[in-house]
Amino acid sequence: MKNFSEWLGEGEQLYLAAMEEFKSIESQIDELELQLTAKKGEVNQIAQVIGKPPVESTRKLTAELMEPEQVAITSRSAIPIGRLARALTGRGSGL
Repeated sequence: MKNFSEWLGEGEQLYLAAMEEFKSIESQIDELELQLTAKKGEVNQIAQVIGKPPVESTRKLTAELMEPEQVAITSRSAIPIGRLARALTGRGSGL
């Protein structure tokens, strides 16, 4: 039978592995969002030349509620590429 510290250690390992996978998937999403933004620009450029309407994204905007402590921690970290791309293209402005 495992003691508490062994059980806790296994839990920590599971958590770290899951967190690593989560961050990897999140990074892949950020990269795909950049590709999608670039492709949207390309499609809209072609559409403008041939007289077609611009393409609009069908993706829904999402928001994340954060506690004040999380904001302080987050503000010290780097901005994820996907969020930066959304901000620069106006996709995250809600307009």
